Amino acid sequence: MSEPAHRLSREEVQALKFAAHRQLARWAKSRPLRPRQREQRTALVRAVRILEDQAFVAGCELNATDGVS
Repeated sequence: MSEPAHRLSREEVQALKFAAHRQLARWAKSRPLRPRQREQRTALVRAVRILEDQAFVAGCELNATDGVS
């Protein structure tokens, strides 16, 4: 396994947004969602909103939190 990236490029951020939108579209077609899927959908919507912020247009730096390295 390769060393984890310390930065996401613009293209990687765009790929994440694309994948997130596809998953949200799938979930929109499959009603009703299970409780875990509803939790994941809420988290994914929040993540997409964050990634759409202009601050991430050129990519973003990754930093570990909660003692994860």
